[in-house]
Amino acid sequence: MPVPVATRRPVAGLLGLFAPSRCLACRRRAEPPWCRVCAGRVSPLPAGCARCAAPPGGLHRCWAPGAPVDATVAALDYRGVVARAVVTAKVTGAHAGWRALGEVLAERVVAAGVDADVVTWVTTASPRRRRRGVDHAELLARTVAGATSLPVLRLLEAAPCRDGSDRYRAVTALPGSDVLLVDDVVTTGGTARRAATALRSAGAGSVRLAVIARAGTHDLGS
Repeated sequence: MPVPVATRRPVAGLLGLFAPSRCLACRRRAEPPWCRVCAGRVSPLPAGCARCAAPPGGLHRCWAPGAPVDATVAALDYRGVVARAVVTAKVTGAHAGWRALGEVLAERVVAAGVDADVVTWVTTASPRRRRRGVDHAELLARTVAGATSLPVLRLLEAAPCRDGSDRYRAVTALPGSDVLLVDDVVTTGGTARRAATALRSAGAGSVRLAVIARAGTHDLGS
């Protein structure tokens, strides 16, 4: 017998009942990315070095001259609840968390007035993407693109290397295009540097990096 329309539950409602939204940091019930308590512990990254996003005040090691990244935008400091949230989204399959984190990044990108021709992302190699069930940087990039009204395109392919890193190749020529490259975190900058190098080799005029968080003030290399 058909179920009366009045008694049907939307699929989203059922998912909310059996898999309620949770804070990415402490796992309390809350709309991601954070509950009210954890949100009060988030450390926004104050605007500092335009090239590498290091916070103001004190010496830091920036991108080296000639590095393929022209500028960096980072929304948060990668520690405490921010670090726990990113790790949770990566390892537990909390895919909805990436969109919420993408909104945080998009707000910073808009505030910084980042200008570009196209948004792309540091793609994940196929084996890890299959394990995780998602290319998380793509979700971030699409959220940023929506907030900035910029086109978003998959411009990179990734292949795993023996040392656990990925190597990147641009999938199309980019003559003079200004690219906004999105990822989750920048630490030593190795991943972003390899991805940006591939884009510049394809002809990109500039590459600006946008990440949820910057981890420390590490040497970002050349």
